[in-house]
Amino acid sequence: MDTHFHKHQAINHTNKATTLSLPVPSPKFNMEHQVSHRPPPRVLVFPLPAQGPVNSMLKLAELLALEGLYVTFLNTHFTHNRLLLHTDIQARFETYPGFLFKTISDGLPDDHPRSGDTIMEVIHSINSESKSIFKQLLLSNELGTSEGNPLVSCIIVDGIFGGFTTDIANELHIPIIHFRTFGACCIWVNMNIPNVIEAGELPVRGEEDMDRLIKNVPAMESFLRFRDLPSFCRASDLTDPNLQVFVQQTLHSPRAQAIILNTFEDLEGPILSRIRTLCPNIYSIGPLHMQLKRRLASKESSFQSSNSLFEVDRSCMTWLDAQPPKTVIYISFGSITVMKRNQLIEFWYGLVNSNIRYCGVDYSIVEMKTGIQQVELIGTIFFFITKFDRIVTS
Repeated sequence: MDTHFHKHQAINHTNKATTLSLPVPSPKFNMEHQVSHRPPPRVLVFPLPAQGPVNSMLKLAELLALEGLYVTFLNTHFTHNRLLLHTDIQARFETYPGFLFKTISDGLPDDHPRSGDTIMEVIHSINSESKSIFKQLLLSNELGTSEGNPLVSCIIVDGIFGGFTTDIANELHIPIIHFRTFGACCIWVNMNIPNVIEAGELPVRGEEDMDRLIKNVPAMESFLRFRDLPSFCRASDLTDPNLQVFVQQTLHSPRAQAIILNTFEDLEGPILSRIRTLCPNIYSIGPLHMQLKRRLASKESSFQSSNSLFEVDRSCMTWLDAQPPKTVIYISFGSITVMKRNQLIEFWYGLVNSNIRYCGVDYSIVEMKTGIQQVELIGTIFFFITKFDRIVTS
């Protein structure tokens, strides 16, 4: 991997992309295909194999399927098996014509951990080991290109895999769209990390002042602090592989035909305008969960529509429904987080001393060799209940 950073150059475009709710076929498109009996185009969706990206991309895939497109959802073997174990995806998506689930190896042994901070090992492995496999899949019949099914005509990939997938897409003349499942502000920061490094604000030099302002991210100079930067920015060495992969893959974004973001103009409009100076074709189509909810409201379905990689325990909902309005605080660490023991204890004492209702929902603590504790929050939320003196572990 290239260990040198170069300050990115803005791409000058006079035309801004029009933000659409979804890039979908028109009624005329559907009519033409019905008359000619040709199948709709097939979209390949390839997420980062972690809870948040998989959830967002499944929602996008379902929205595309609702518009009549054929979709192939490409998961790692491990992630797909987790979905089969804990969700109804197989039965739910069978209702959409042409919807297929396919799998690809992440290049790691079956018994290799794939959670907590080890997710970075999965990302590195896929980026280094999967290029030839990905190309072979696109050239074969394994992605749904059998009789009656079209070739893949568009790829939607998580931007963390933007390098090798864009190389192959360009080689095979297939349009590719990068989907960044986190917010526009975070993406804008990532895009400017090379500028921050060039200005000497990174790498970390010993014990940094966490409230020090970062001055080289345009539009954020007055409020972005060191503590607000992504965790990979705390590396003390510019050749740190985690720092490298996020920055280098983000710099591949302008190579894509478009970028999809799970956000909307009223929320992050000014930052979206900044991103368009580098990547003009931005589709801010969020929030996806609300779009999908509206589309499914009139669709009769008995499915619970969970996309969880973990077993879902809904027993806390009975307790939550019994609480008075506006008395429960929502806190989310995401599906997986890694915390030092003292951080976890400090957070726990804060909950206890707040005298606010709280209740821990399905998590486990695993002692790491480094002395860091890994916390897997299966339900992804904490509810609060008065006078609990410990976080409940189930």
